[in-house]
Amino acid sequence: MASNSLSDIEIKDIASKLAKLSPHGFIPYDLFVEFTRLKVTITIEVVPLCLGPNGEVNVVLYNRGPDDRWWPNLYHTPGTCLIADDIPESDEWGIPTRAYERLKTGEMKDLKLIGDPVYVGHLNQQVRRGPESKPVYYQEVDYESAKTYLFPVSKLPKNMMDHQVNFIHRCADLFLVQKASIIK
Repeated sequence: MASNSLSDIEIKDIASKLAKLSPHGFIPYDLFVEFTRLKVTITIEVVPLCLGPNGEVNVVLYNRGPDDRWWPNLYHTPGTCLIADDIPESDEWGIPTRAYERLKTGEMKDLKLIGDPVYVGHLNQQVRRGPESKPVYYQEVDYESAKTYLFPVSKLPKNMMDHQVNFIHRCADLFLVQKASIIK
């Protein structure tokens, strides 16, 4: 077990201050930064995919911008950290519906979604902000609604979150299998 540089009094002081936080909604950002390095963060990842006019699989990616703490100017798929309010409600397959709704009305708000998200698997990864455990889904999207954000999966941008590349490819492979089975 790692040694702790805090005294018992300091630990009690911090714990008493944290007890004032509500478990509902988001925690203050500065505390989130510290918690993510100290504990495993559960994050759901949704990989929006569509076939282009030439039959190539495309993925929706967003740029985090220059002011992002961990991934400045890197592209990523939609995802969100689970908060305490997300857990009581999930669909029959376990996707936290509140977190998924946040993605649908947030990052994916401009996309026309087709069908339900498809569960791909679960990853445990060490990322720049700390350890994460994440269920990964893909979501089919309408090509026209997603055009602005699309990248061919075969040519992902160089400024990409590197820990997402493998699961994007896995999602694209399964998406193609699903599409092929529908065509048969």
